[in-house]
Amino acid sequence: MAAKPNEPYDIVLANGRVIDPETYLDGQMHVGITGDRIAAVSETPLEGKQVIDASGLIISPGFIDLHSHGQYIPTNRMQAFDGVTTALELEYGSLPISEFYADCAKEGRPINYGASVAWGAARVATINPEAVTAGTSLLDLEFFAKSMKYGDWVHNVADDEQVAQIVAQVEEGVKEGGLGIGFVHGYAPGAGTKEMVALCQLAAEYGLPTFTHSQNFSVLDPTSSIDSYVKLIGLAATTGAHMHICHMNSTSSRDIDKAVVLLQSALDQGLPLSMGAYTWGVAESAIGAAEWNPKDVRDRLGVDWSDFKLVRTGHDFSTKEELEKAIKDNPSDWVAVQYLHDDTDTHDRALLDLSVLFPGGVIETDAVPYTSLDGKWLRGKEWPLPEGSASHPRTAGCYTRFLRKWVRERGVISFIEAIRKSSLRPAQILEKSTPMMKKKGRLQPGMDADVIVFDPETVADRATFENPTQTAAGMKHVMVNGTFLIRDEQLDTDAFPGRPVRRPVKN
Repeated sequence: MAAKPNEPYDIVLANGRVIDPETYLDGQMHVGITGDRIAAVSETPLEGKQVIDASGLIISPGFIDLHSHGQYIPTNRMQAFDGVTTALELEYGSLPISEFYADCAKEGRPINYGASVAWGAARVATINPEAVTAGTSLLDLEFFAKSMKYGDWVHNVADDEQVAQIVAQVEEGVKEGGLGIGFVHGYAPGAGTKEMVALCQLAAEYGLPTFTHSQNFSVLDPTSSIDSYVKLIGLAATTGAHMHICHMNSTSSRDIDKAVVLLQSALDQGLPLSMGAYTWGVAESAIGAAEWNPKDVRDRLGVDWSDFKLVRTGHDFSTKEELEKAIKDNPSDWVAVQYLHDDTDTHDRALLDLSVLFPGGVIETDAVPYTSLDGKWLRGKEWPLPEGSASHPRTAGCYTRFLRKWVRERGVISFIEAIRKSSLRPAQILEKSTPMMKKKGRLQPGMDADVIVFDPETVADRATFENPTQTAAGMKHVMVNGTFLIRDEQLDTDAFPGRPVRRPVKN
């Protein structure tokens, strides 16, 4: 909705450094917001019912996270302080899609939300149906983590009948408006190529992107990460499906330098590929996942036992036997693994740079839900988060870490390019199949008023493994659909302006 002539805008952000990553606008401007839309970007002052002085601050579109597992209110709030206004669960996804959106709408969400169709959930339900217990309907990430104790869906090749069942479940989610297909192949490395081809053909038929955690997490051939990338490139070339490679930093491990050569070559040939990375050299997932198998994990990843940390308790492992016991005791616990020591090793820093700064790549968080001391996932509205809440610090500080380390401290990328990798490019990956994304990731009249205002001199991540609930600094104001979620760095706990990001539902 545009303001009527001579009528003041609802909100004016005045005198800020306005950055629009699509038009490369970068200058002192005034932004007028009416309702849920940006109504004006002007060199001359604007009249508003509320006028916020943004002198010395950057005004930009909010960040769009394509890879956020924290689809709950507590995690959303922490991500908002990181500049995220849209957090999408695309690597794993959810199933059924209709129930995911209904649950989010019923509870309310601080920021925009959405999900892909969870192939992994369909695979568990088909091959290990006993994992779907009575009363379980939404096969979300918590269900998936608990399914780690079942081995058939992880290791077994699906037969023709099972493939047909899996594809049918995924197609139903696609028809219900899922944003793509999530392939957590690394958690089910036994899934065969024929199954992947069938699903990619489905994605191509519907014109959808896929979001893949690559099959192998290893520097060792024949089942190396490089082998996985060759297969993903081949699937893009032969099926026409858009393959988005999630967290290429962690799944490439110490072979990032080899991976980027392959990926750039594929992009130069025009193949439908995209990729994301987060700004940490520390991976994290359920401890029972196949990729952490103690049998050979040190050789596969080039790590030592001391690089493993149990997130819930902060315990650092020291032996193989400790890790084996933890996996047996609770395979759904979260473990963090430091595969790059980029703060102390210049070679490791250069490797991480190759993924974070990859031309055309996007920044994504791989944010994980916060858990309590007893391992339960935080889903309520309590704020601040309870003492002892645990998560990877990337959940609270990924984009602000990017702005602090790579832009302000090291100067290896500009603010406008960093914002472009965090807002416009993610929107462009989705907008062909999800037209509403054409209104996001830009700061122009007519665009959605998902707007952040931050201090370029103080913006920074503050969360650590020891204190993962420390919010990021420097996000002065965060607006979602024209509503202040954060104002003067204070969260409005009554604000739930998030809306669904969803494709049109097929009847």
